[in-house]
Amino acid sequence: MDSNQPYCWGGSGYIEMGVPQPMIKGAEYVEISAGDYHLCGLRKPLTGKHRNYALVDCWGYNMTKNYMFDGQIESLSAGSEFNCGLFSQNMTVLCWGDETSSRVISLIPREMRFQKVAAGGYHVCGISEGLNSRVFCWGRSLNLEEELSVPVAYSRQGNVDLPPKDPMLTVVGGKFHACGIKSYDHQVVCWGFILKPSTPAPKGVKVYAIAAGNYFTCGVIAEKSFLPVCWGVGFPTSLPTAVSPGLCKDTPCAPGSYEVSPENAPCKSPNLHICMPCSIGCPAEMYQKSGCTLKSDRVCDYNCSSCNSVECVSNCSSNSEATNGSKNERFWSLQLPIIVAEIAFAVLLLIIVSLTAVLYVRYRLQNCRCKAKESKSKKANEIASYRKENVKVRPDLDELKIRRARMFNYEELERATGGFEEESVVGKGSFSCVYKGVLKDGTVVAVKKAIMSSDKQKNSKEFHTELDLLSRLNHAHLLNLLGYCEEGGERLLVYEFMAHGSLHQHLHGKNKALKEQLDWVRRVTIAVQAARGIEYLHGYACPPVIHRDIKSSNILIDEEHNARVADFGLSLLGPADSSCPLAELPAGTLGYLDPEYYRLHYLTTKSDVYSFGVLLLEILSGRKAIDMQYEEGNIVEWAVPLIKSGDISAVLDPVLKPPADIEALKRIANVASKCVRMRGKERPSMDKVTTALERALAQLMGSPCSEQPILPTEVILGSNRMHKKSSQRSSNRSVSETEVAEEVEDQRFEFRAPSWITFPSVTSSQRRKSSVSEADVEGKNIEGRNMGNVGYGGDGLRSLEEEIGPASPQQSLFLQHNF
Repeated sequence: MDSNQPYCWGGSGYIEMGVPQPMIKGAEYVEISAGDYHLCGLRKPLTGKHRNYALVDCWGYNMTKNYMFDGQIESLSAGSEFNCGLFSQNMTVLCWGDETSSRVISLIPREMRFQKVAAGGYHVCGISEGLNSRVFCWGRSLNLEEELSVPVAYSRQGNVDLPPKDPMLTVVGGKFHACGIKSYDHQVVCWGFILKPSTPAPKGVKVYAIAAGNYFTCGVIAEKSFLPVCWGVGFPTSLPTAVSPGLCKDTPCAPGSYEVSPENAPCKSPNLHICMPCSIGCPAEMYQKSGCTLKSDRVCDYNCSSCNSVECVSNCSSNSEATNGSKNERFWSLQLPIIVAEIAFAVLLLIIVSLTAVLYVRYRLQNCRCKAKESKSKKANEIASYRKENVKVRPDLDELKIRRARMFNYEELERATGGFEEESVVGKGSFSCVYKGVLKDGTVVAVKKAIMSSDKQKNSKEFHTELDLLSRLNHAHLLNLLGYCEEGGERLLVYEFMAHGSLHQHLHGKNKALKEQLDWVRRVTIAVQAARGIEYLHGYACPPVIHRDIKSSNILIDEEHNARVADFGLSLLGPADSSCPLAELPAGTLGYLDPEYYRLHYLTTKSDVYSFGVLLLEILSGRKAIDMQYEEGNIVEWAVPLIKSGDISAVLDPVLKPPADIEALKRIANVASKCVRMRGKERPSMDKVTTALERALAQLMGSPCSEQPILPTEVILGSNRMHKKSSQRSSNRSVSETEVAEEVEDQRFEFRAPSWITFPSVTSSQRRKSSVSEADVEGKNIEGRNMGNVGYGGDGLRSLEEEIGPASPQQSLFLQHNF
């Protein structure tokens, strides 16, 4: 178009069709690149004092922004959720966007220089500068062990390879694969995740150009009338019949290129021809037999004197035995002295290293004996002084806590909340109250104050646990801790204010309009964001963090409808080896507690996976985890059999209309049913759950219902503002972190769970006949329930033994040793 502006067509909920908006007046673009849900354009180079800057405009989910980069950008390339550019001056790479699923931004090779770069779905590949022109790739290589990660027809049939070492002319990227054209023979090679069965890449033919889609690649064959051909899975069935006539020329080919034979060229006139670039160099084990001319490409042949590959050996096998014998004799006569010298040198070097190691060890042992005596006396003096002074030394983690979290004084927080009046209360829990407050600078905050009780040691433990964890954790979908106060007996935590309250309020509140606000896209988006936060706790925190209290009332929603995981009072630091369980007495919330953890006291990250599975069922159905107004009060017992029978419509929340494409919700329901399996080792890990939910969300938004509202860009899959104080713009909102709850989900307990808790089992019909009412569930305290339902708890334990099986001798020994 004359305006040099991008023009879009098709269907997308994130980019306006036609010229994308907002558009800066007079902006002209020289290149555009499109990802899954975004579009970026490179403006024309600036002049004057800004000539060394590059301007890039982006539109789409999480990407609508104008960027200015220090340095001219030569080309752009888009991935699924990110974009990359290649600087023209130093040929380095810069990427921006969402790297949660790919990690391409943090893995950029800063010291490497590239000729070209191409972004795929979750990776980037580039051709390095220099004579070798090899490909270097970085990003996330997906683990496809779960059938949820790929289409059902192709599950468990993928393979992942390393990039080839051949020099390349060009490279392109697909969803999980990449392809390139080799410089020495113009043949195509592909690597990465390839769905099987699929059409293989062409072999033995020269390729003029290539382009990649999600799971396929297409190229123009240079030796077959320049017709396009595609390979992989899901490529278009109808392809163009011939190459563009613009490739045909009537002038001689430039140096470094040759004319394609008229039989292969599709030019209409015999005076026209197509020019192909000459191949560069010859591969290993080959030499140049003839150079590139005006009519033919260079020819390479095998060097039979240095064969290592099967192709070279088979090609050279026609030589006579006499010639091979003479060559072998000549080879050994030249190489034998060198081999003997290398062996002698290696033996001498081994002797020197061994002697040095022996002497060094003896020297260190002598020093250790002397230092051991000194350390024993020094330790005795330190212990004595410690007992005399009776001083409690704080760990290094407390110093980190003080550096990262602001310390408030009690008077400041008391003034901010109006003296902790009842009108400022916006939430209550089992061990604390939450007040809304406004600081001096106008920042709206949520102040969590511990309820004064006789068990001060327990309150102090929860306070320090949450403070220590949140002070060192940093993620977009974890609740942001602003500061703390610890004066005398008062312990307070200060958080960022969450304008839209908790997920529990939206799903189970009395306000029906509030519940209808959460359409299917918003619900699945919140599930994806919460899964990302938990995945960060399990896989990226060091050591891993086990939350132990995942539930809907602990999933908070900010003013942009982004989810945050909150309440780390019961959290524990897990072992570095996720396969080793912790020996911990059960703690958590009724209905969300892992049955294996409850029975065997085995605590792993898979316990959080179970709780998250219950949360997914809660999001899909709109029912509470335990709701005794229904005949089947346990949501897992009710929903899982329906999901396994394929009756997903009976599980979905009747308040919302089913989406046009219900397959995405079926996928989420299958994920939830696998998360709530009885044995922890049979549940998927959080990274697998996150990947499956992200794909389900993409599938759900791919064909939106006409009555379904499209979310703002910043809401989808999380805002990129990690530390933005959104609370400053929400001082007039009345919803906050958690609200006074009538539900049983907020009744947390520690140490031993009450005997009347029910889990999915084969004795569900017996529990339906029990006399436990909803009033018992919501009104009575835990001790009363234990005393009044002892016999019923025995049935619950027996059903768990039938479901999980009796403890093995090793498990019995584990329980006996730790409890």
